[in-house]
Amino acid sequence: IRPGGSPYSSMAQPPEKRHRQRRQDEESSGTITWKRGQAYFSAGGGTLQVPMSMHRENREKLLAAFRRRSEVPQDTAIFMHGGSELPVYDTDTNFDFRQESNFQYLFGVKEPDCKASIRVSDGRTVLFIPKLDKSYAAWMGPIKPPAWFQRAYEVDQVEYDEDISKVLSAELNVGALAVIRGTNRDSGEPFPEPKLPDMGTLAVSNEASRALWEELSEARVVKNAHELRILEFANEVSSQAHVELMRTLKPGIREYVVEASFRYNAALRGCPRVGYTCICPAAGRNAYLHYGHAAEPNPERIEPGDMVLRDLGAEYHCYTSDVTCSYPASGVFTEPQRIVYEAVWEAVLAVETMIRPGINYKDMHRLAQRVLLAEMCKAGLFQGDVEEMMKVNLMHHFMFHGLGHSLGLDVHDVGGYPVGVNRKDDSSIQENLRLGRELKENMVITVEPGFYFADFLIDEALEDPGKARFINRYRLDELRVVGGVRIEDDVVITATGCRVLTTVPRTVMDIEETMAGQPWNCSATSQRIYG
Repeated sequence: IRPGGSPYSSMAQPPEKRHRQRRQDEESSGTITWKRGQAYFSAGGGTLQVPMSMHRENREKLLAAFRRRSEVPQDTAIFMHGGSELPVYDTDTNFDFRQESNFQYLFGVKEPDCKASIRVSDGRTVLFIPKLDKSYAAWMGPIKPPAWFQRAYEVDQVEYDEDISKVLSAELNVGALAVIRGTNRDSGEPFPEPKLPDMGTLAVSNEASRALWEELSEARVVKNAHELRILEFANEVSSQAHVELMRTLKPGIREYVVEASFRYNAALRGCPRVGYTCICPAAGRNAYLHYGHAAEPNPERIEPGDMVLRDLGAEYHCYTSDVTCSYPASGVFTEPQRIVYEAVWEAVLAVETMIRPGINYKDMHRLAQRVLLAEMCKAGLFQGDVEEMMKVNLMHHFMFHGLGHSLGLDVHDVGGYPVGVNRKDDSSIQENLRLGRELKENMVITVEPGFYFADFLIDEALEDPGKARFINRYRLDELRVVGGVRIEDDVVITATGCRVLTTVPRTVMDIEETMAGQPWNCSATSQRIYG
């Protein structure tokens, strides 16, 4: 402020002058906004602005670890292939495009068919874009020049992909390439080999490529401050959309209407994409973990006495939330619904008050199992000693999934197990536990215990005398009408405990009051903090 000036003096200027001043400070092109020369991703007014410099920081983090690997030659360059649009079978339309997650992590580029290189010695980054035919402009809109890409994604250089070989060999003096080579330890799927142009004598280093996959996966495990803010924003949007579902639920509608309502409410708040298939079952279908798939696309009617389960997560800048709520379609819990729900809620609280850096998540999985067994003993479903039930793995028949997983650019994010360890290595855990490592500060994970009445698994337990002796069949018949309950929070590990990013109503009282129309605050001020 000049001497004698007022901090509000600009408001006294004519509106058209203030508008010109704002335009000089801020410029937008689709989802990219420039403020004072720095580029941001944003879905529009009121949404989170993500600095594109975050991706440069991600590259620096990866390189710091990659350079320490002895098997990486000094003249190596990392070569990455972004995602491509896929045609719908033999038609001229495409499946919905989403950027490949590793490419997104390092570059934040939303356009398909791009490639990139990072020189390991100094981090110089070159983005390679397709050279589009001029007819593209007639069908798809203006063709962005290389200068736009360089400014939007804050890379050192942008070239056309037809010049990859020349740039790497002649300009960057690269002696070896590292490409991603490895298998996703969660899905078991190998990473697709990138399509490389003719590189002449330039060869791919197998050792450096394996090191790249290992270090990139580990880099994505621990989030930086920008990533945490994105995941917090996605959770706030998801929480608001979930609350809208609670308030507007009417028995008699089809489950796919619930899915459509969530997508609509998330899009209104800047998240037009979801991070995974929407799961919207009711009653007995709650026991189908990945219901909502192509063969069962949330098609059934919701009846007045049903317990419903909503596993829905909004995505922002390719980072996804993963939130599950369970509640009665009527708005008021019946006695069986309340008993099962509160048993699961006790398991959530037991885990969230315990987790902190250094805790192994396998132990939390077992803790959740013990709490559920103990709570169901109080409810009369189980009878006997909890530790004896643990020895025969009775809970496997009522919670047949793992307690949680890593979360980030993928809903089942990379790094659930440390390098060299696979979940099948531990035979003591029969469930599909996607996260089985010691927790680190700034990891983001899910806490999602559940209790389900899946007919075929219950039949297996009843046919096994060593397990059937713990089950009260009369009480089982009273409770199995619930179908299943899952409560899922997204949690960031702090230095002393955890912070719960998900801000939906969780207690029976809060859920019933919210469904009756009482206000609920989904902002970050409602986050639960432990430790």
